[in-house]
Amino acid sequence: MRRGVMSWDVLGDCIRKLRNEELLGEGLTVSWHGAEPLMAGLDWYEQAFQLIEDELSASTRVEHVFQTNGVLLSDDWCRFLTRTGAHIGVSLDGPETHSGSRVNWAGRPAWRQAMAGVDRLNQHGVTWSLLTVVTPETMRSPEQFVDFVLGTGCSALGFKVENTLAAHESRLESSVETLRLYRDFVKHLWTALPRDGVIRVREFDQYLALRDTGAQAIPVTIVPLRNLTVAVNGDYTVFAPELLYRDDRAFVFGNVTDDAPLLDCLVSPLFEAVSREILAGVARCAGECDYYRRCGSYYVSHKFSETGSFDVGETAACRLELQTLFGELDTLTGHR
Repeated sequence: MRRGVMSWDVLGDCIRKLRNEELLGEGLTVSWHGAEPLMAGLDWYEQAFQLIEDELSASTRVEHVFQTNGVLLSDDWCRFLTRTGAHIGVSLDGPETHSGSRVNWAGRPAWRQAMAGVDRLNQHGVTWSLLTVVTPETMRSPEQFVDFVLGTGCSALGFKVENTLAAHESRLESSVETLRLYRDFVKHLWTALPRDGVIRVREFDQYLALRDTGAQAIPVTIVPLRNLTVAVNGDYTVFAPELLYRDDRAFVFGNVTDDAPLLDCLVSPLFEAVSREILAGVARCAGECDYYRRCGSYYVSHKFSETGSFDVGETAACRLELQTLFGELDTLTGHR
C-alpha cells in the first residue's frame, strides 16, 4: 500500500480532471479513508479543503467525510469539523475487551485513546457515526455490545462482518454455528435499537429502503468511476475501493498525474478484462441468488479476495453479511 501524504499536484490534478472531463454532478462526496487520514494533519486539510473549493467554485456541492480510529481527535479537530460541516465516523469494535485488534502506532491497544477522542467529539457537540467490525466476540455478547453503543453518544451505527478482504484474513466461517450467532446478534440489535430511536442503524435503513421500494440495487462497486479511489501517489482504481489496497497494483487503472484523461482507462485492456469478468460474476448472481435484487452483486472485491476471480456468484461474505442479515430481518418484519 502506498503511504505518506498526498501532494498538492496529485490532489489538484484529480479534482481538475473530474471537473474538466465533466464527471461531476451537482454533488461530490470526498471520503478521506484508508490507513489513518487524520495523520496528514489539520494544516494539510485546511489547504486541501480550500484547494477543492477553489477548483470547483460553486459548480459542485462538496461533502467531506472522514473515517478515523479516533486516536488523534483533538479540540482543534473538533472545531475544524464544526466549522467546515465535515462528517466523521469513528471505527470502534465495541467495549475494550472486544477491541484488541485495533492498536496504535506503537503496537499497543488504542481503545482508550479512541474513547478520549469520542469524548471530545461529544463535548464539542459534533455529530458522529460509529463503524464496527462484527467479530466472533461481538456475536457472542450482543447485550454488551448494545450497552457500549448506547453509551458512546454516536448518532448512527454501521456494522460490517469481519471478512477476508485485501490483506485481512477473516476468523469467521459460514458455519451453522456462525450463522446462528449472527442471526441472534441481528435480532438483538433490531429489538434494542428501534427505528425511531436516537441512533440510526445504517444496515437497517438500507434493508427497509430496498424492501419498501422493490428497486433493483445497483452498487457503486460495479459501476466504473462511480467510486473513484485515489492513493496518496495518485494511483487510482474505478470499481471497489479495496482493489487499490494491494501490493501488486493489479487493479491500478492509471495515475491522476498522467497526461491521459481519466476516461481513457475505460478503453484499456485491463479495464476490458476486469469489467468483462465482473459482469460475468454479476450475471451469475442474477441467475443464482434470491437476494440479487437487493444486493446487485455488491461484493466485487470480496469475490476476488476469496477466490482470485470476479467471475463467481455467492461468497462467504455475502452469505453471512447480506443473506443472513436480510433473511433474519425478513423474519422479524414478517416480509415474504
